[in-house]
Amino acid sequence: MIFVCTHMRDGETACSNAERGANAGIHLVELLREELKKRGLKGKIRIAKSGCMDLCAKGPNIMIFDAQGEYTCYSEVTTQDLAAIADQYLKITEDPQP
Repeated sequence: MIFVCTHMRDGETACSNAERGANAGIHLVELLREELKKRGLKGKIRIAKSGCMDLCAKGPNIMIFDAQGEYTCYSEVTTQDLAAIADQYLKITEDPQP
C-alpha cells in the first residue's frame, strides 16, 4: 500500500498546495498510478491519498507499507523521484523464487 499526502493547508506549504506545481501531492498520486500501470501492477498495489502525515515542511511525502506492516517514508518527493521509488518498492515486494 502506498500513501501520498494530498493535504492542503491555508498559508502553509503543505503537500498539495498550488505552489508545489507539478510536485503537488495530488499530481504525484496520478503520476505514480500511471507508473505502476506501466509496470503491470494495476490492481496489485493500491495508491491512496493520505491526509496530513505531520511532515509538511518536508513534503510532498509518500509512505509505502510492505506486507508485514513496516513502512518507508519518502519526503521532498518530486516527479523525477517516482520511477526510483517504484523501483525500490518493487524490490521490497517481489516474491522470492523457489
